[in-house]
Amino acid sequence: MSYSANVKREIFNLENSDKDAVYAELFGIFIAKNVITEHGIYFSTENVSLAKRIYSNLRAVTNIPIQLKYVISKRLGTHKMYEVILFPTQHNQKEYKSFLKKIYFHKNFSVVENEKQLSGIIRGFFLSCGYIKSPEKAYAMDFFVDTEDSATYLYYLFKQMGKKVFQTEKKNKSLVYLRNSEDILDIIFLIGGINSFFEFEEVTINKEIRNKINRNMNWEIANETKKLSASEKQIRMIKVIDEKMGLSELTDVLSKTARVRMENQEMSLQELADLMEISKSGIKNRFRRLETIYKGLIEN
Repeated sequence: MSYSANVKREIFNLENSDKDAVYAELFGIFIAKNVITEHGIYFSTENVSLAKRIYSNLRAVTNIPIQLKYVISKRLGTHKMYEVILFPTQHNQKEYKSFLKKIYFHKNFSVVENEKQLSGIIRGFFLSCGYIKSPEKAYAMDFFVDTEDSATYLYYLFKQMGKKVFQTEKKNKSLVYLRNSEDILDIIFLIGGINSFFEFEEVTINKEIRNKINRNMNWEIANETKKLSASEKQIRMIKVIDEKMGLSELTDVLSKTARVRMENQEMSLQELADLMEISKSGIKNRFRRLETIYKGLIEN
């Protein structure tokens, strides 16, 4: 089972006893899929747990008759589909309008004042059209929303919360997405995925530790490579000088430097300087003088 499915399974096991939170969650679910009409609500899903949750939520806040159906869809292959249908009769029109008023109350997110409503809305969006990639692979939380208006609503809701959120079009859907691990962790915790939060956090911490170790190793390898590269160049120069004129023809200072380098080929410049009891700039200057002699020999 995917990480995203595990988060949803954890949320499906949460009880939704507060009516304001129920209305908020239904609002997020329904506008994400654009299923509310003047004549009723028709929601279709392959997820039986989601269908049951919607049915239970509706039963908790309205007396309008609700149907929960199981059908076989043959569109693009054979699929099990679950339908939640709320179609008010003429007798229920007043109650239905009252129900819609309480649902659409959340459309103006500036009036969403308490955390229960905020978490309910985002939880509804997530259950309806959300997806979280496993943190082992990447930090990604996506919402594939049916309409641009509803996607823009969710985008600005996240913006109001101070999240680094983005919006675009993908596969004929409006995509709202987060790519920051801290933002994703906040949202998982907010919508009630407590166990999933700790799992995500643990993976994130372990990844950061591994990345830090890798960065340190890469830095050490780069430094070692640079040290060996400089040493190889110096040794090559000394061998040419020795072959063409002999190290004994050098000044005592340069001759000693060349011999110490040949005897300590893996040492860094700093280590050579310490060995010869001079400064690093001093030994660099000696190798520059050796390089000048080397270039003069190979040019002739």
